[in-house]
Amino acid sequence: MAIISLTAGGAIAAGDVVTLDSAGLAHKATALSSDQATAVGIAIDTVSSGNLFRVNGDSVYPYFAGLTPGEDLYVSVTSGQLANYPAWISGVVTGGYDYGYLSRVGRVVTTSGIEVELRPPIFISASGL
Repeated sequence: MAIISLTAGGAIAAGDVVTLDSAGLAHKATALSSDQATAVGIAIDTVSSGNLFRVNGDSVYPYFAGLTPGEDLYVSVTSGQLANYPAWISGVVTGGYDYGYLSRVGRVVTTSGIEVELRPPIFISASGL
């Protein structure tokens, strides 16, 4: 189990997907840039800016609800959120974005849990969707 402690660079809620900025501060991840789509895990704690919190970077995160087992989840275009592939495409297209970065966070293993298995982001042009 890879649980790490990070310092929040902004408000973070438990369940948010997080990334690191160049100063090493954690922020909500988003699929709109390569740096911001490079997830380091899922927040375990809810914190305000400047506070330490725990992040699950490589284990089952069991605190969601209504998930579909077997589905892969990705960093969403909505900051801090997860999306399945159809929702990720919809977020890019309906948001009017020219591109997005598809970054897998993990696979759903139960209706409330995701096995965190981080992958680097892949650039995808909206014209190819």
